[in-house]
Amino acid sequence: MNDILWTVGLTIGVYIGFYYLQDRFKLSLLNPLLCTSVFIIIFLCVTQIDYEVYREGTKLISFFIGPATVSLALPLYEKLPILKKYWKTILSVLLIGVVVHALTMAGIFLILDTTEQMIATLIPKSVTTPIAMAIAQSLGGIEYLTVVVVVLTGVLGILIAPPIFKLFGITNPIAIGLSLGTSAHAVGTTKAIEYGDLEASVATVSLIITGLLTVIAAPLIYELLTMIV
Repeated sequence: MNDILWTVGLTIGVYIGFYYLQDRFKLSLLNPLLCTSVFIIIFLCVTQIDYEVYREGTKLISFFIGPATVSLALPLYEKLPILKKYWKTILSVLLIGVVVHALTMAGIFLILDTTEQMIATLIPKSVTTPIAMAIAQSLGGIEYLTVVVVVLTGVLGILIAPPIFKLFGITNPIAIGLSLGTSAHAVGTTKAIEYGDLEASVATVSLIITGLLTVIAAPLIYELLTMIV
């Protein structure tokens, strides 16, 4: 019980602290998810507290990842008529996103000459954490390393997305939502909420469908990549 109290309290407290720092200074690098993760890693190393103790204590937080993802369906429901209108565009972009992701990973694996276990670990990097962990586990990857990569992918996505939108003059809410949801999963979806309800709805659709497509395609992508590498 004591482990739960201090681990949950520390994690939430640090997250809230970085949230307010980012809100005050408006710096993307102060992303609370990224900064909290780095802080906890440093804290555990300095105090020499075993990671398993921390992980067991924060299972309550991990449990709510699923419900938090499901709650994103609310803006989806509210904007359903608009989403039905653009369903062809949305589906085609998501399919392209999954294919481009697979090709990108193939290029990275060829350059790094990596192992089959690392391929299984990195394949689900662009989907939300609960789905990514399940995919990595089923393929024989290192699921906790997958979580790290998923978080970094999401944070990197929301860091580079605004400058790219500005550089190319991207203002269409459908395009913004699709890009954030497809490439940066749940983290990107929370960023899309800052742009507007429609962007959030489209990002949610992207998050869900990309996850489903990746679940279906992951075994095939894994086999193809292991053959190539």
